[in-house]
Amino acid sequence: MKVKAAQASTIVEGKNQCVKLQDRKILLIRHNGNIHALENKCPHVGLSLEKGKVENGVITCPWHGSSFDIATGANQDWVKNLLGVSVPKWTAKMISLGKSPQPVRTYPVEVVGDDVMVDIS
Repeated sequence: MKVKAAQASTIVEGKNQCVKLQDRKILLIRHNGNIHALENKCPHVGLSLEKGKVENGVITCPWHGSSFDIATGANQDWVKNLLGVSVPKWTAKMISLGKSPQPVRTYPVEVVGDDVMVDIS
């Protein structure tokens, strides 16, 4: 089911935008001119990705440093810091709480005129 999430003209490069579509919090990201939509929840412990930094098509969780491809959701790195401070590998394993690396959910996006349509089915 496609739902209007925002106006494309309001989504600017370098500023992530969180919207609520039905019962889901979706993060909209414009990167290299394309708009991407992903679940606004890091799979590590469920914290928001909204303040995450996007570089080269990858968003990094601001809380624990896990990173994800914004187009596919694929995990690129898993729990490498604590609030932006790098930690040794043995500490990273403790911070991961025994969870294995997981992807973040992505949603198909279509821009129709100035409407950003997200398929949340």
